[in-house]
Amino acid sequence: MAKKITLKNLPSPVFFVLFFKIFALLPSVASASTDEANALLKWKASFANQTQSQLPSWTLLSDNATNSKPSTSPCTWLGISCNSAGSVVKINMTGFGLNGTLHEFSFSSFPNLAKIDLAMNSLSGNIPSQIANLSKLTYLDLSTNQFSGEIPLEICLLTNLQVLHLVQNQLNGSIPNEIGRLRYLEDLALYSNRLHGLIPASLGKLSNLVYLYLYNNSLSGSIPPELGNLNNLLELYIDTNTFTGPIPSTFGNLKKLTVLLAFHNNLSGQIPSEIGNLKSLDILSFSENNLSGSIPASLGGLRNLTLLHLYQNQLSSPIPDELGNLISLTDLELSDNQLSGSVPTSLGNLVDLEFLYLQENKLSGSIPPEFGNLMKLTDIGTRHQPVYWLPAPKHLPRSLVRARLDGNQLTGNLAEDFSGVFPNLEFIDLSYNKFHGEISSTWGRCPKLVDLRIAGNNISGRIPPRIGIGTQLQSLDLSSNNLVGEIPKELGKLTSIRKLLLGDNQLFGGIPPEFGALTNLEILNLSRNNLSESIPESLGNFMKLHYLNLSNNKFSQEIPAQLGNLDQLSQLDLSHNLLRGEIPSQISNMIA
Repeated sequence: MAKKITLKNLPSPVFFVLFFKIFALLPSVASASTDEANALLKWKASFANQTQSQLPSWTLLSDNATNSKPSTSPCTWLGISCNSAGSVVKINMTGFGLNGTLHEFSFSSFPNLAKIDLAMNSLSGNIPSQIANLSKLTYLDLSTNQFSGEIPLEICLLTNLQVLHLVQNQLNGSIPNEIGRLRYLEDLALYSNRLHGLIPASLGKLSNLVYLYLYNNSLSGSIPPELGNLNNLLELYIDTNTFTGPIPSTFGNLKKLTVLLAFHNNLSGQIPSEIGNLKSLDILSFSENNLSGSIPASLGGLRNLTLLHLYQNQLSSPIPDELGNLISLTDLELSDNQLSGSVPTSLGNLVDLEFLYLQENKLSGSIPPEFGNLMKLTDIGTRHQPVYWLPAPKHLPRSLVRARLDGNQLTGNLAEDFSGVFPNLEFIDLSYNKFHGEISSTWGRCPKLVDLRIAGNNISGRIPPRIGIGTQLQSLDLSSNNLVGEIPKELGKLTSIRKLLLGDNQLFGGIPPEFGALTNLEILNLSRNNLSESIPESLGNFMKLHYLNLSNNKFSQEIPAQLGNLDQLSQLDLSHNLLRGEIPSQISNMIA
């Protein structure tokens, strides 16, 4: 018996509407999926053959041998993600080795695409203006490729963008003024290209911006004060460009800023005192500019600062005592300025300091005894630490490993000022100051010290034999002082040493036979002393030696033929001695 149909049994009108709507959509969804698949295949076909072979899943053929029906969806393809309707929403092909262009990429075929990540490939050519068709795009990363040409204005029409990374390409031209339209942008990275021109003032409208990386380009002109409107900014990298003019005082409004790098530009004027408002700042570098005036005392309020680089400017006046309040500081570099006065005793409060560079200033007075508190110091001297990190730097050194005080007019008794042991010290350069007194034997008990330089002072007395304890030493420069006595035989224990400079002193006696163990020596300068006796034949065993200067001494006897074994030697000076006999043929052949 047939079931009686009543109004109660009939499906609701809503059901019919939904059924017919879904049914009507099915062909269009399938069609859209097929269009996207074909567009991707067309793009794949434009790649170099080797790249095509790396995308075996990109095919319309079914992988199932029992299913002859071809696949029309790219959703299972490597690097492709789809939404529930089967439309492509994400293309992530980072480091796939793609070798081709974007010219055959049909941007209009992907109406729902929200994320593109093609970083770390070998894509080249221009960025097509058709990219403007991706109206839903929120994430675009084309970094570390070979894209050239200008940044297309059409990118500024992608008003939903939150992340834009175009770094490490060959892009030229200027940053489009229209970039201020990208009001949702949080992360803008354009570094390591060939961009020139000004920073658009419209960047100041990007109130959601958290990261701004423009470094390593050829950008010029003044820094727009409008950047001070970026209240959410955490990291600002504008270093390694050719910016001129002052540092905007409006930077003092960037209260959330943790990293500010503006080094290696042509900035001038004074450092704004408003920088002291940036209480969250962790890293600050204005080095390698033309900044003048004094270091603002307000910088002493940056209690979270771990790195402060102001070197290679024209800063003058004394170092403010307030820098001693930077108790988190691990790296302080103020070298190559015109700073005067004494070294503040307050710097002894910086107990986490690892790198201290004050060289090439006009500092005077003695070293504060409070420096004995800097037990984490690893470097007191020669070259600047690299500050060039990719965003975002998360690792910083945490103990004094390096210090430079050379090239000033510092005074004091070396034995008193540096009589303690610095357990983490790796490098110290006190050269070309006015230190006096004797060399403390404690330098031999610094277990990590590899480079000790005290040249060009008024140091007197003997070389302490206990320096020979520091068998890890690779460089020892005590030249141009008033040292007397014999060269300690204990220096023969420095088997790691590569550079030994004892010239221009008043040393006498012979070269200890124990020196024969120093087979890693590359540079040996004992000139301008009163050394005598014969030149040891064992010097011929120094096969890595490329500089040997024994001139202006009282060496006698004949020149040992073994010196002819030094096939790496590029400079040899034995002049102004009491040598006799003929020049050995081995040396004659070497010179020829």
